[in-house]
Amino acid sequence: MEQTLIDFLTGEKKPDTDMERLRQRVARFLVEEKGYEKSDIETHVIFETTVDNAKITVPIDYIVRLAGKRIILIKCYPTALVTREKLTLACARLLDSYQIPFTVITDGFATEVLDTVTGKSLGKDLNKIPTKKELLQLLTLISFVPLPEEKKIKQKRILSAFDLLKCPVSCKECSFGSD
Repeated sequence: MEQTLIDFLTGEKKPDTDMERLRQRVARFLVEEKGYEKSDIETHVIFETTVDNAKITVPIDYIVRLAGKRIILIKCYPTALVTREKLTLACARLLDSYQIPFTVITDGFATEVLDTVTGKSLGKDLNKIPTKKELLQLLTLISFVPLPEEKKIKQKRILSAFDLLKCPVSCKECSFGSD
């Protein structure tokens, strides 16, 4: 019988895997350490786009939303965060009508917090994720900048390249779905 665990945010039963435990650790951290309400965190977000008539699907682990705006996109990976930066930034740049201001890539220990628009690192620790209180104070200063059309093509090409490469570690859990 397959082992399960209870999702911290939704209360749903989930398969008990290393990746799911990682996701749960991050969700608990956002709520217990960073002050977000469970309702501030979107789960089960599926980003779909088409590049050269090929459909690309990327599951996004979490998106923090405040005042009706998506502010932080979070993607969990089991390993090699640096190789996933471009992929995750491309998702944060394309998912909405504006670039989601912050991108977080984590394996639960190593973490990269990025400014989505510039791609620059804001910190390399889960503690560098802004608290809810900090974000609410910054909200009027945050720009929700749309990605220019000519740059959308480049970002979609990045997604396409990652789709072709596929993740060698349990793709079903961490990145692109592999049927």
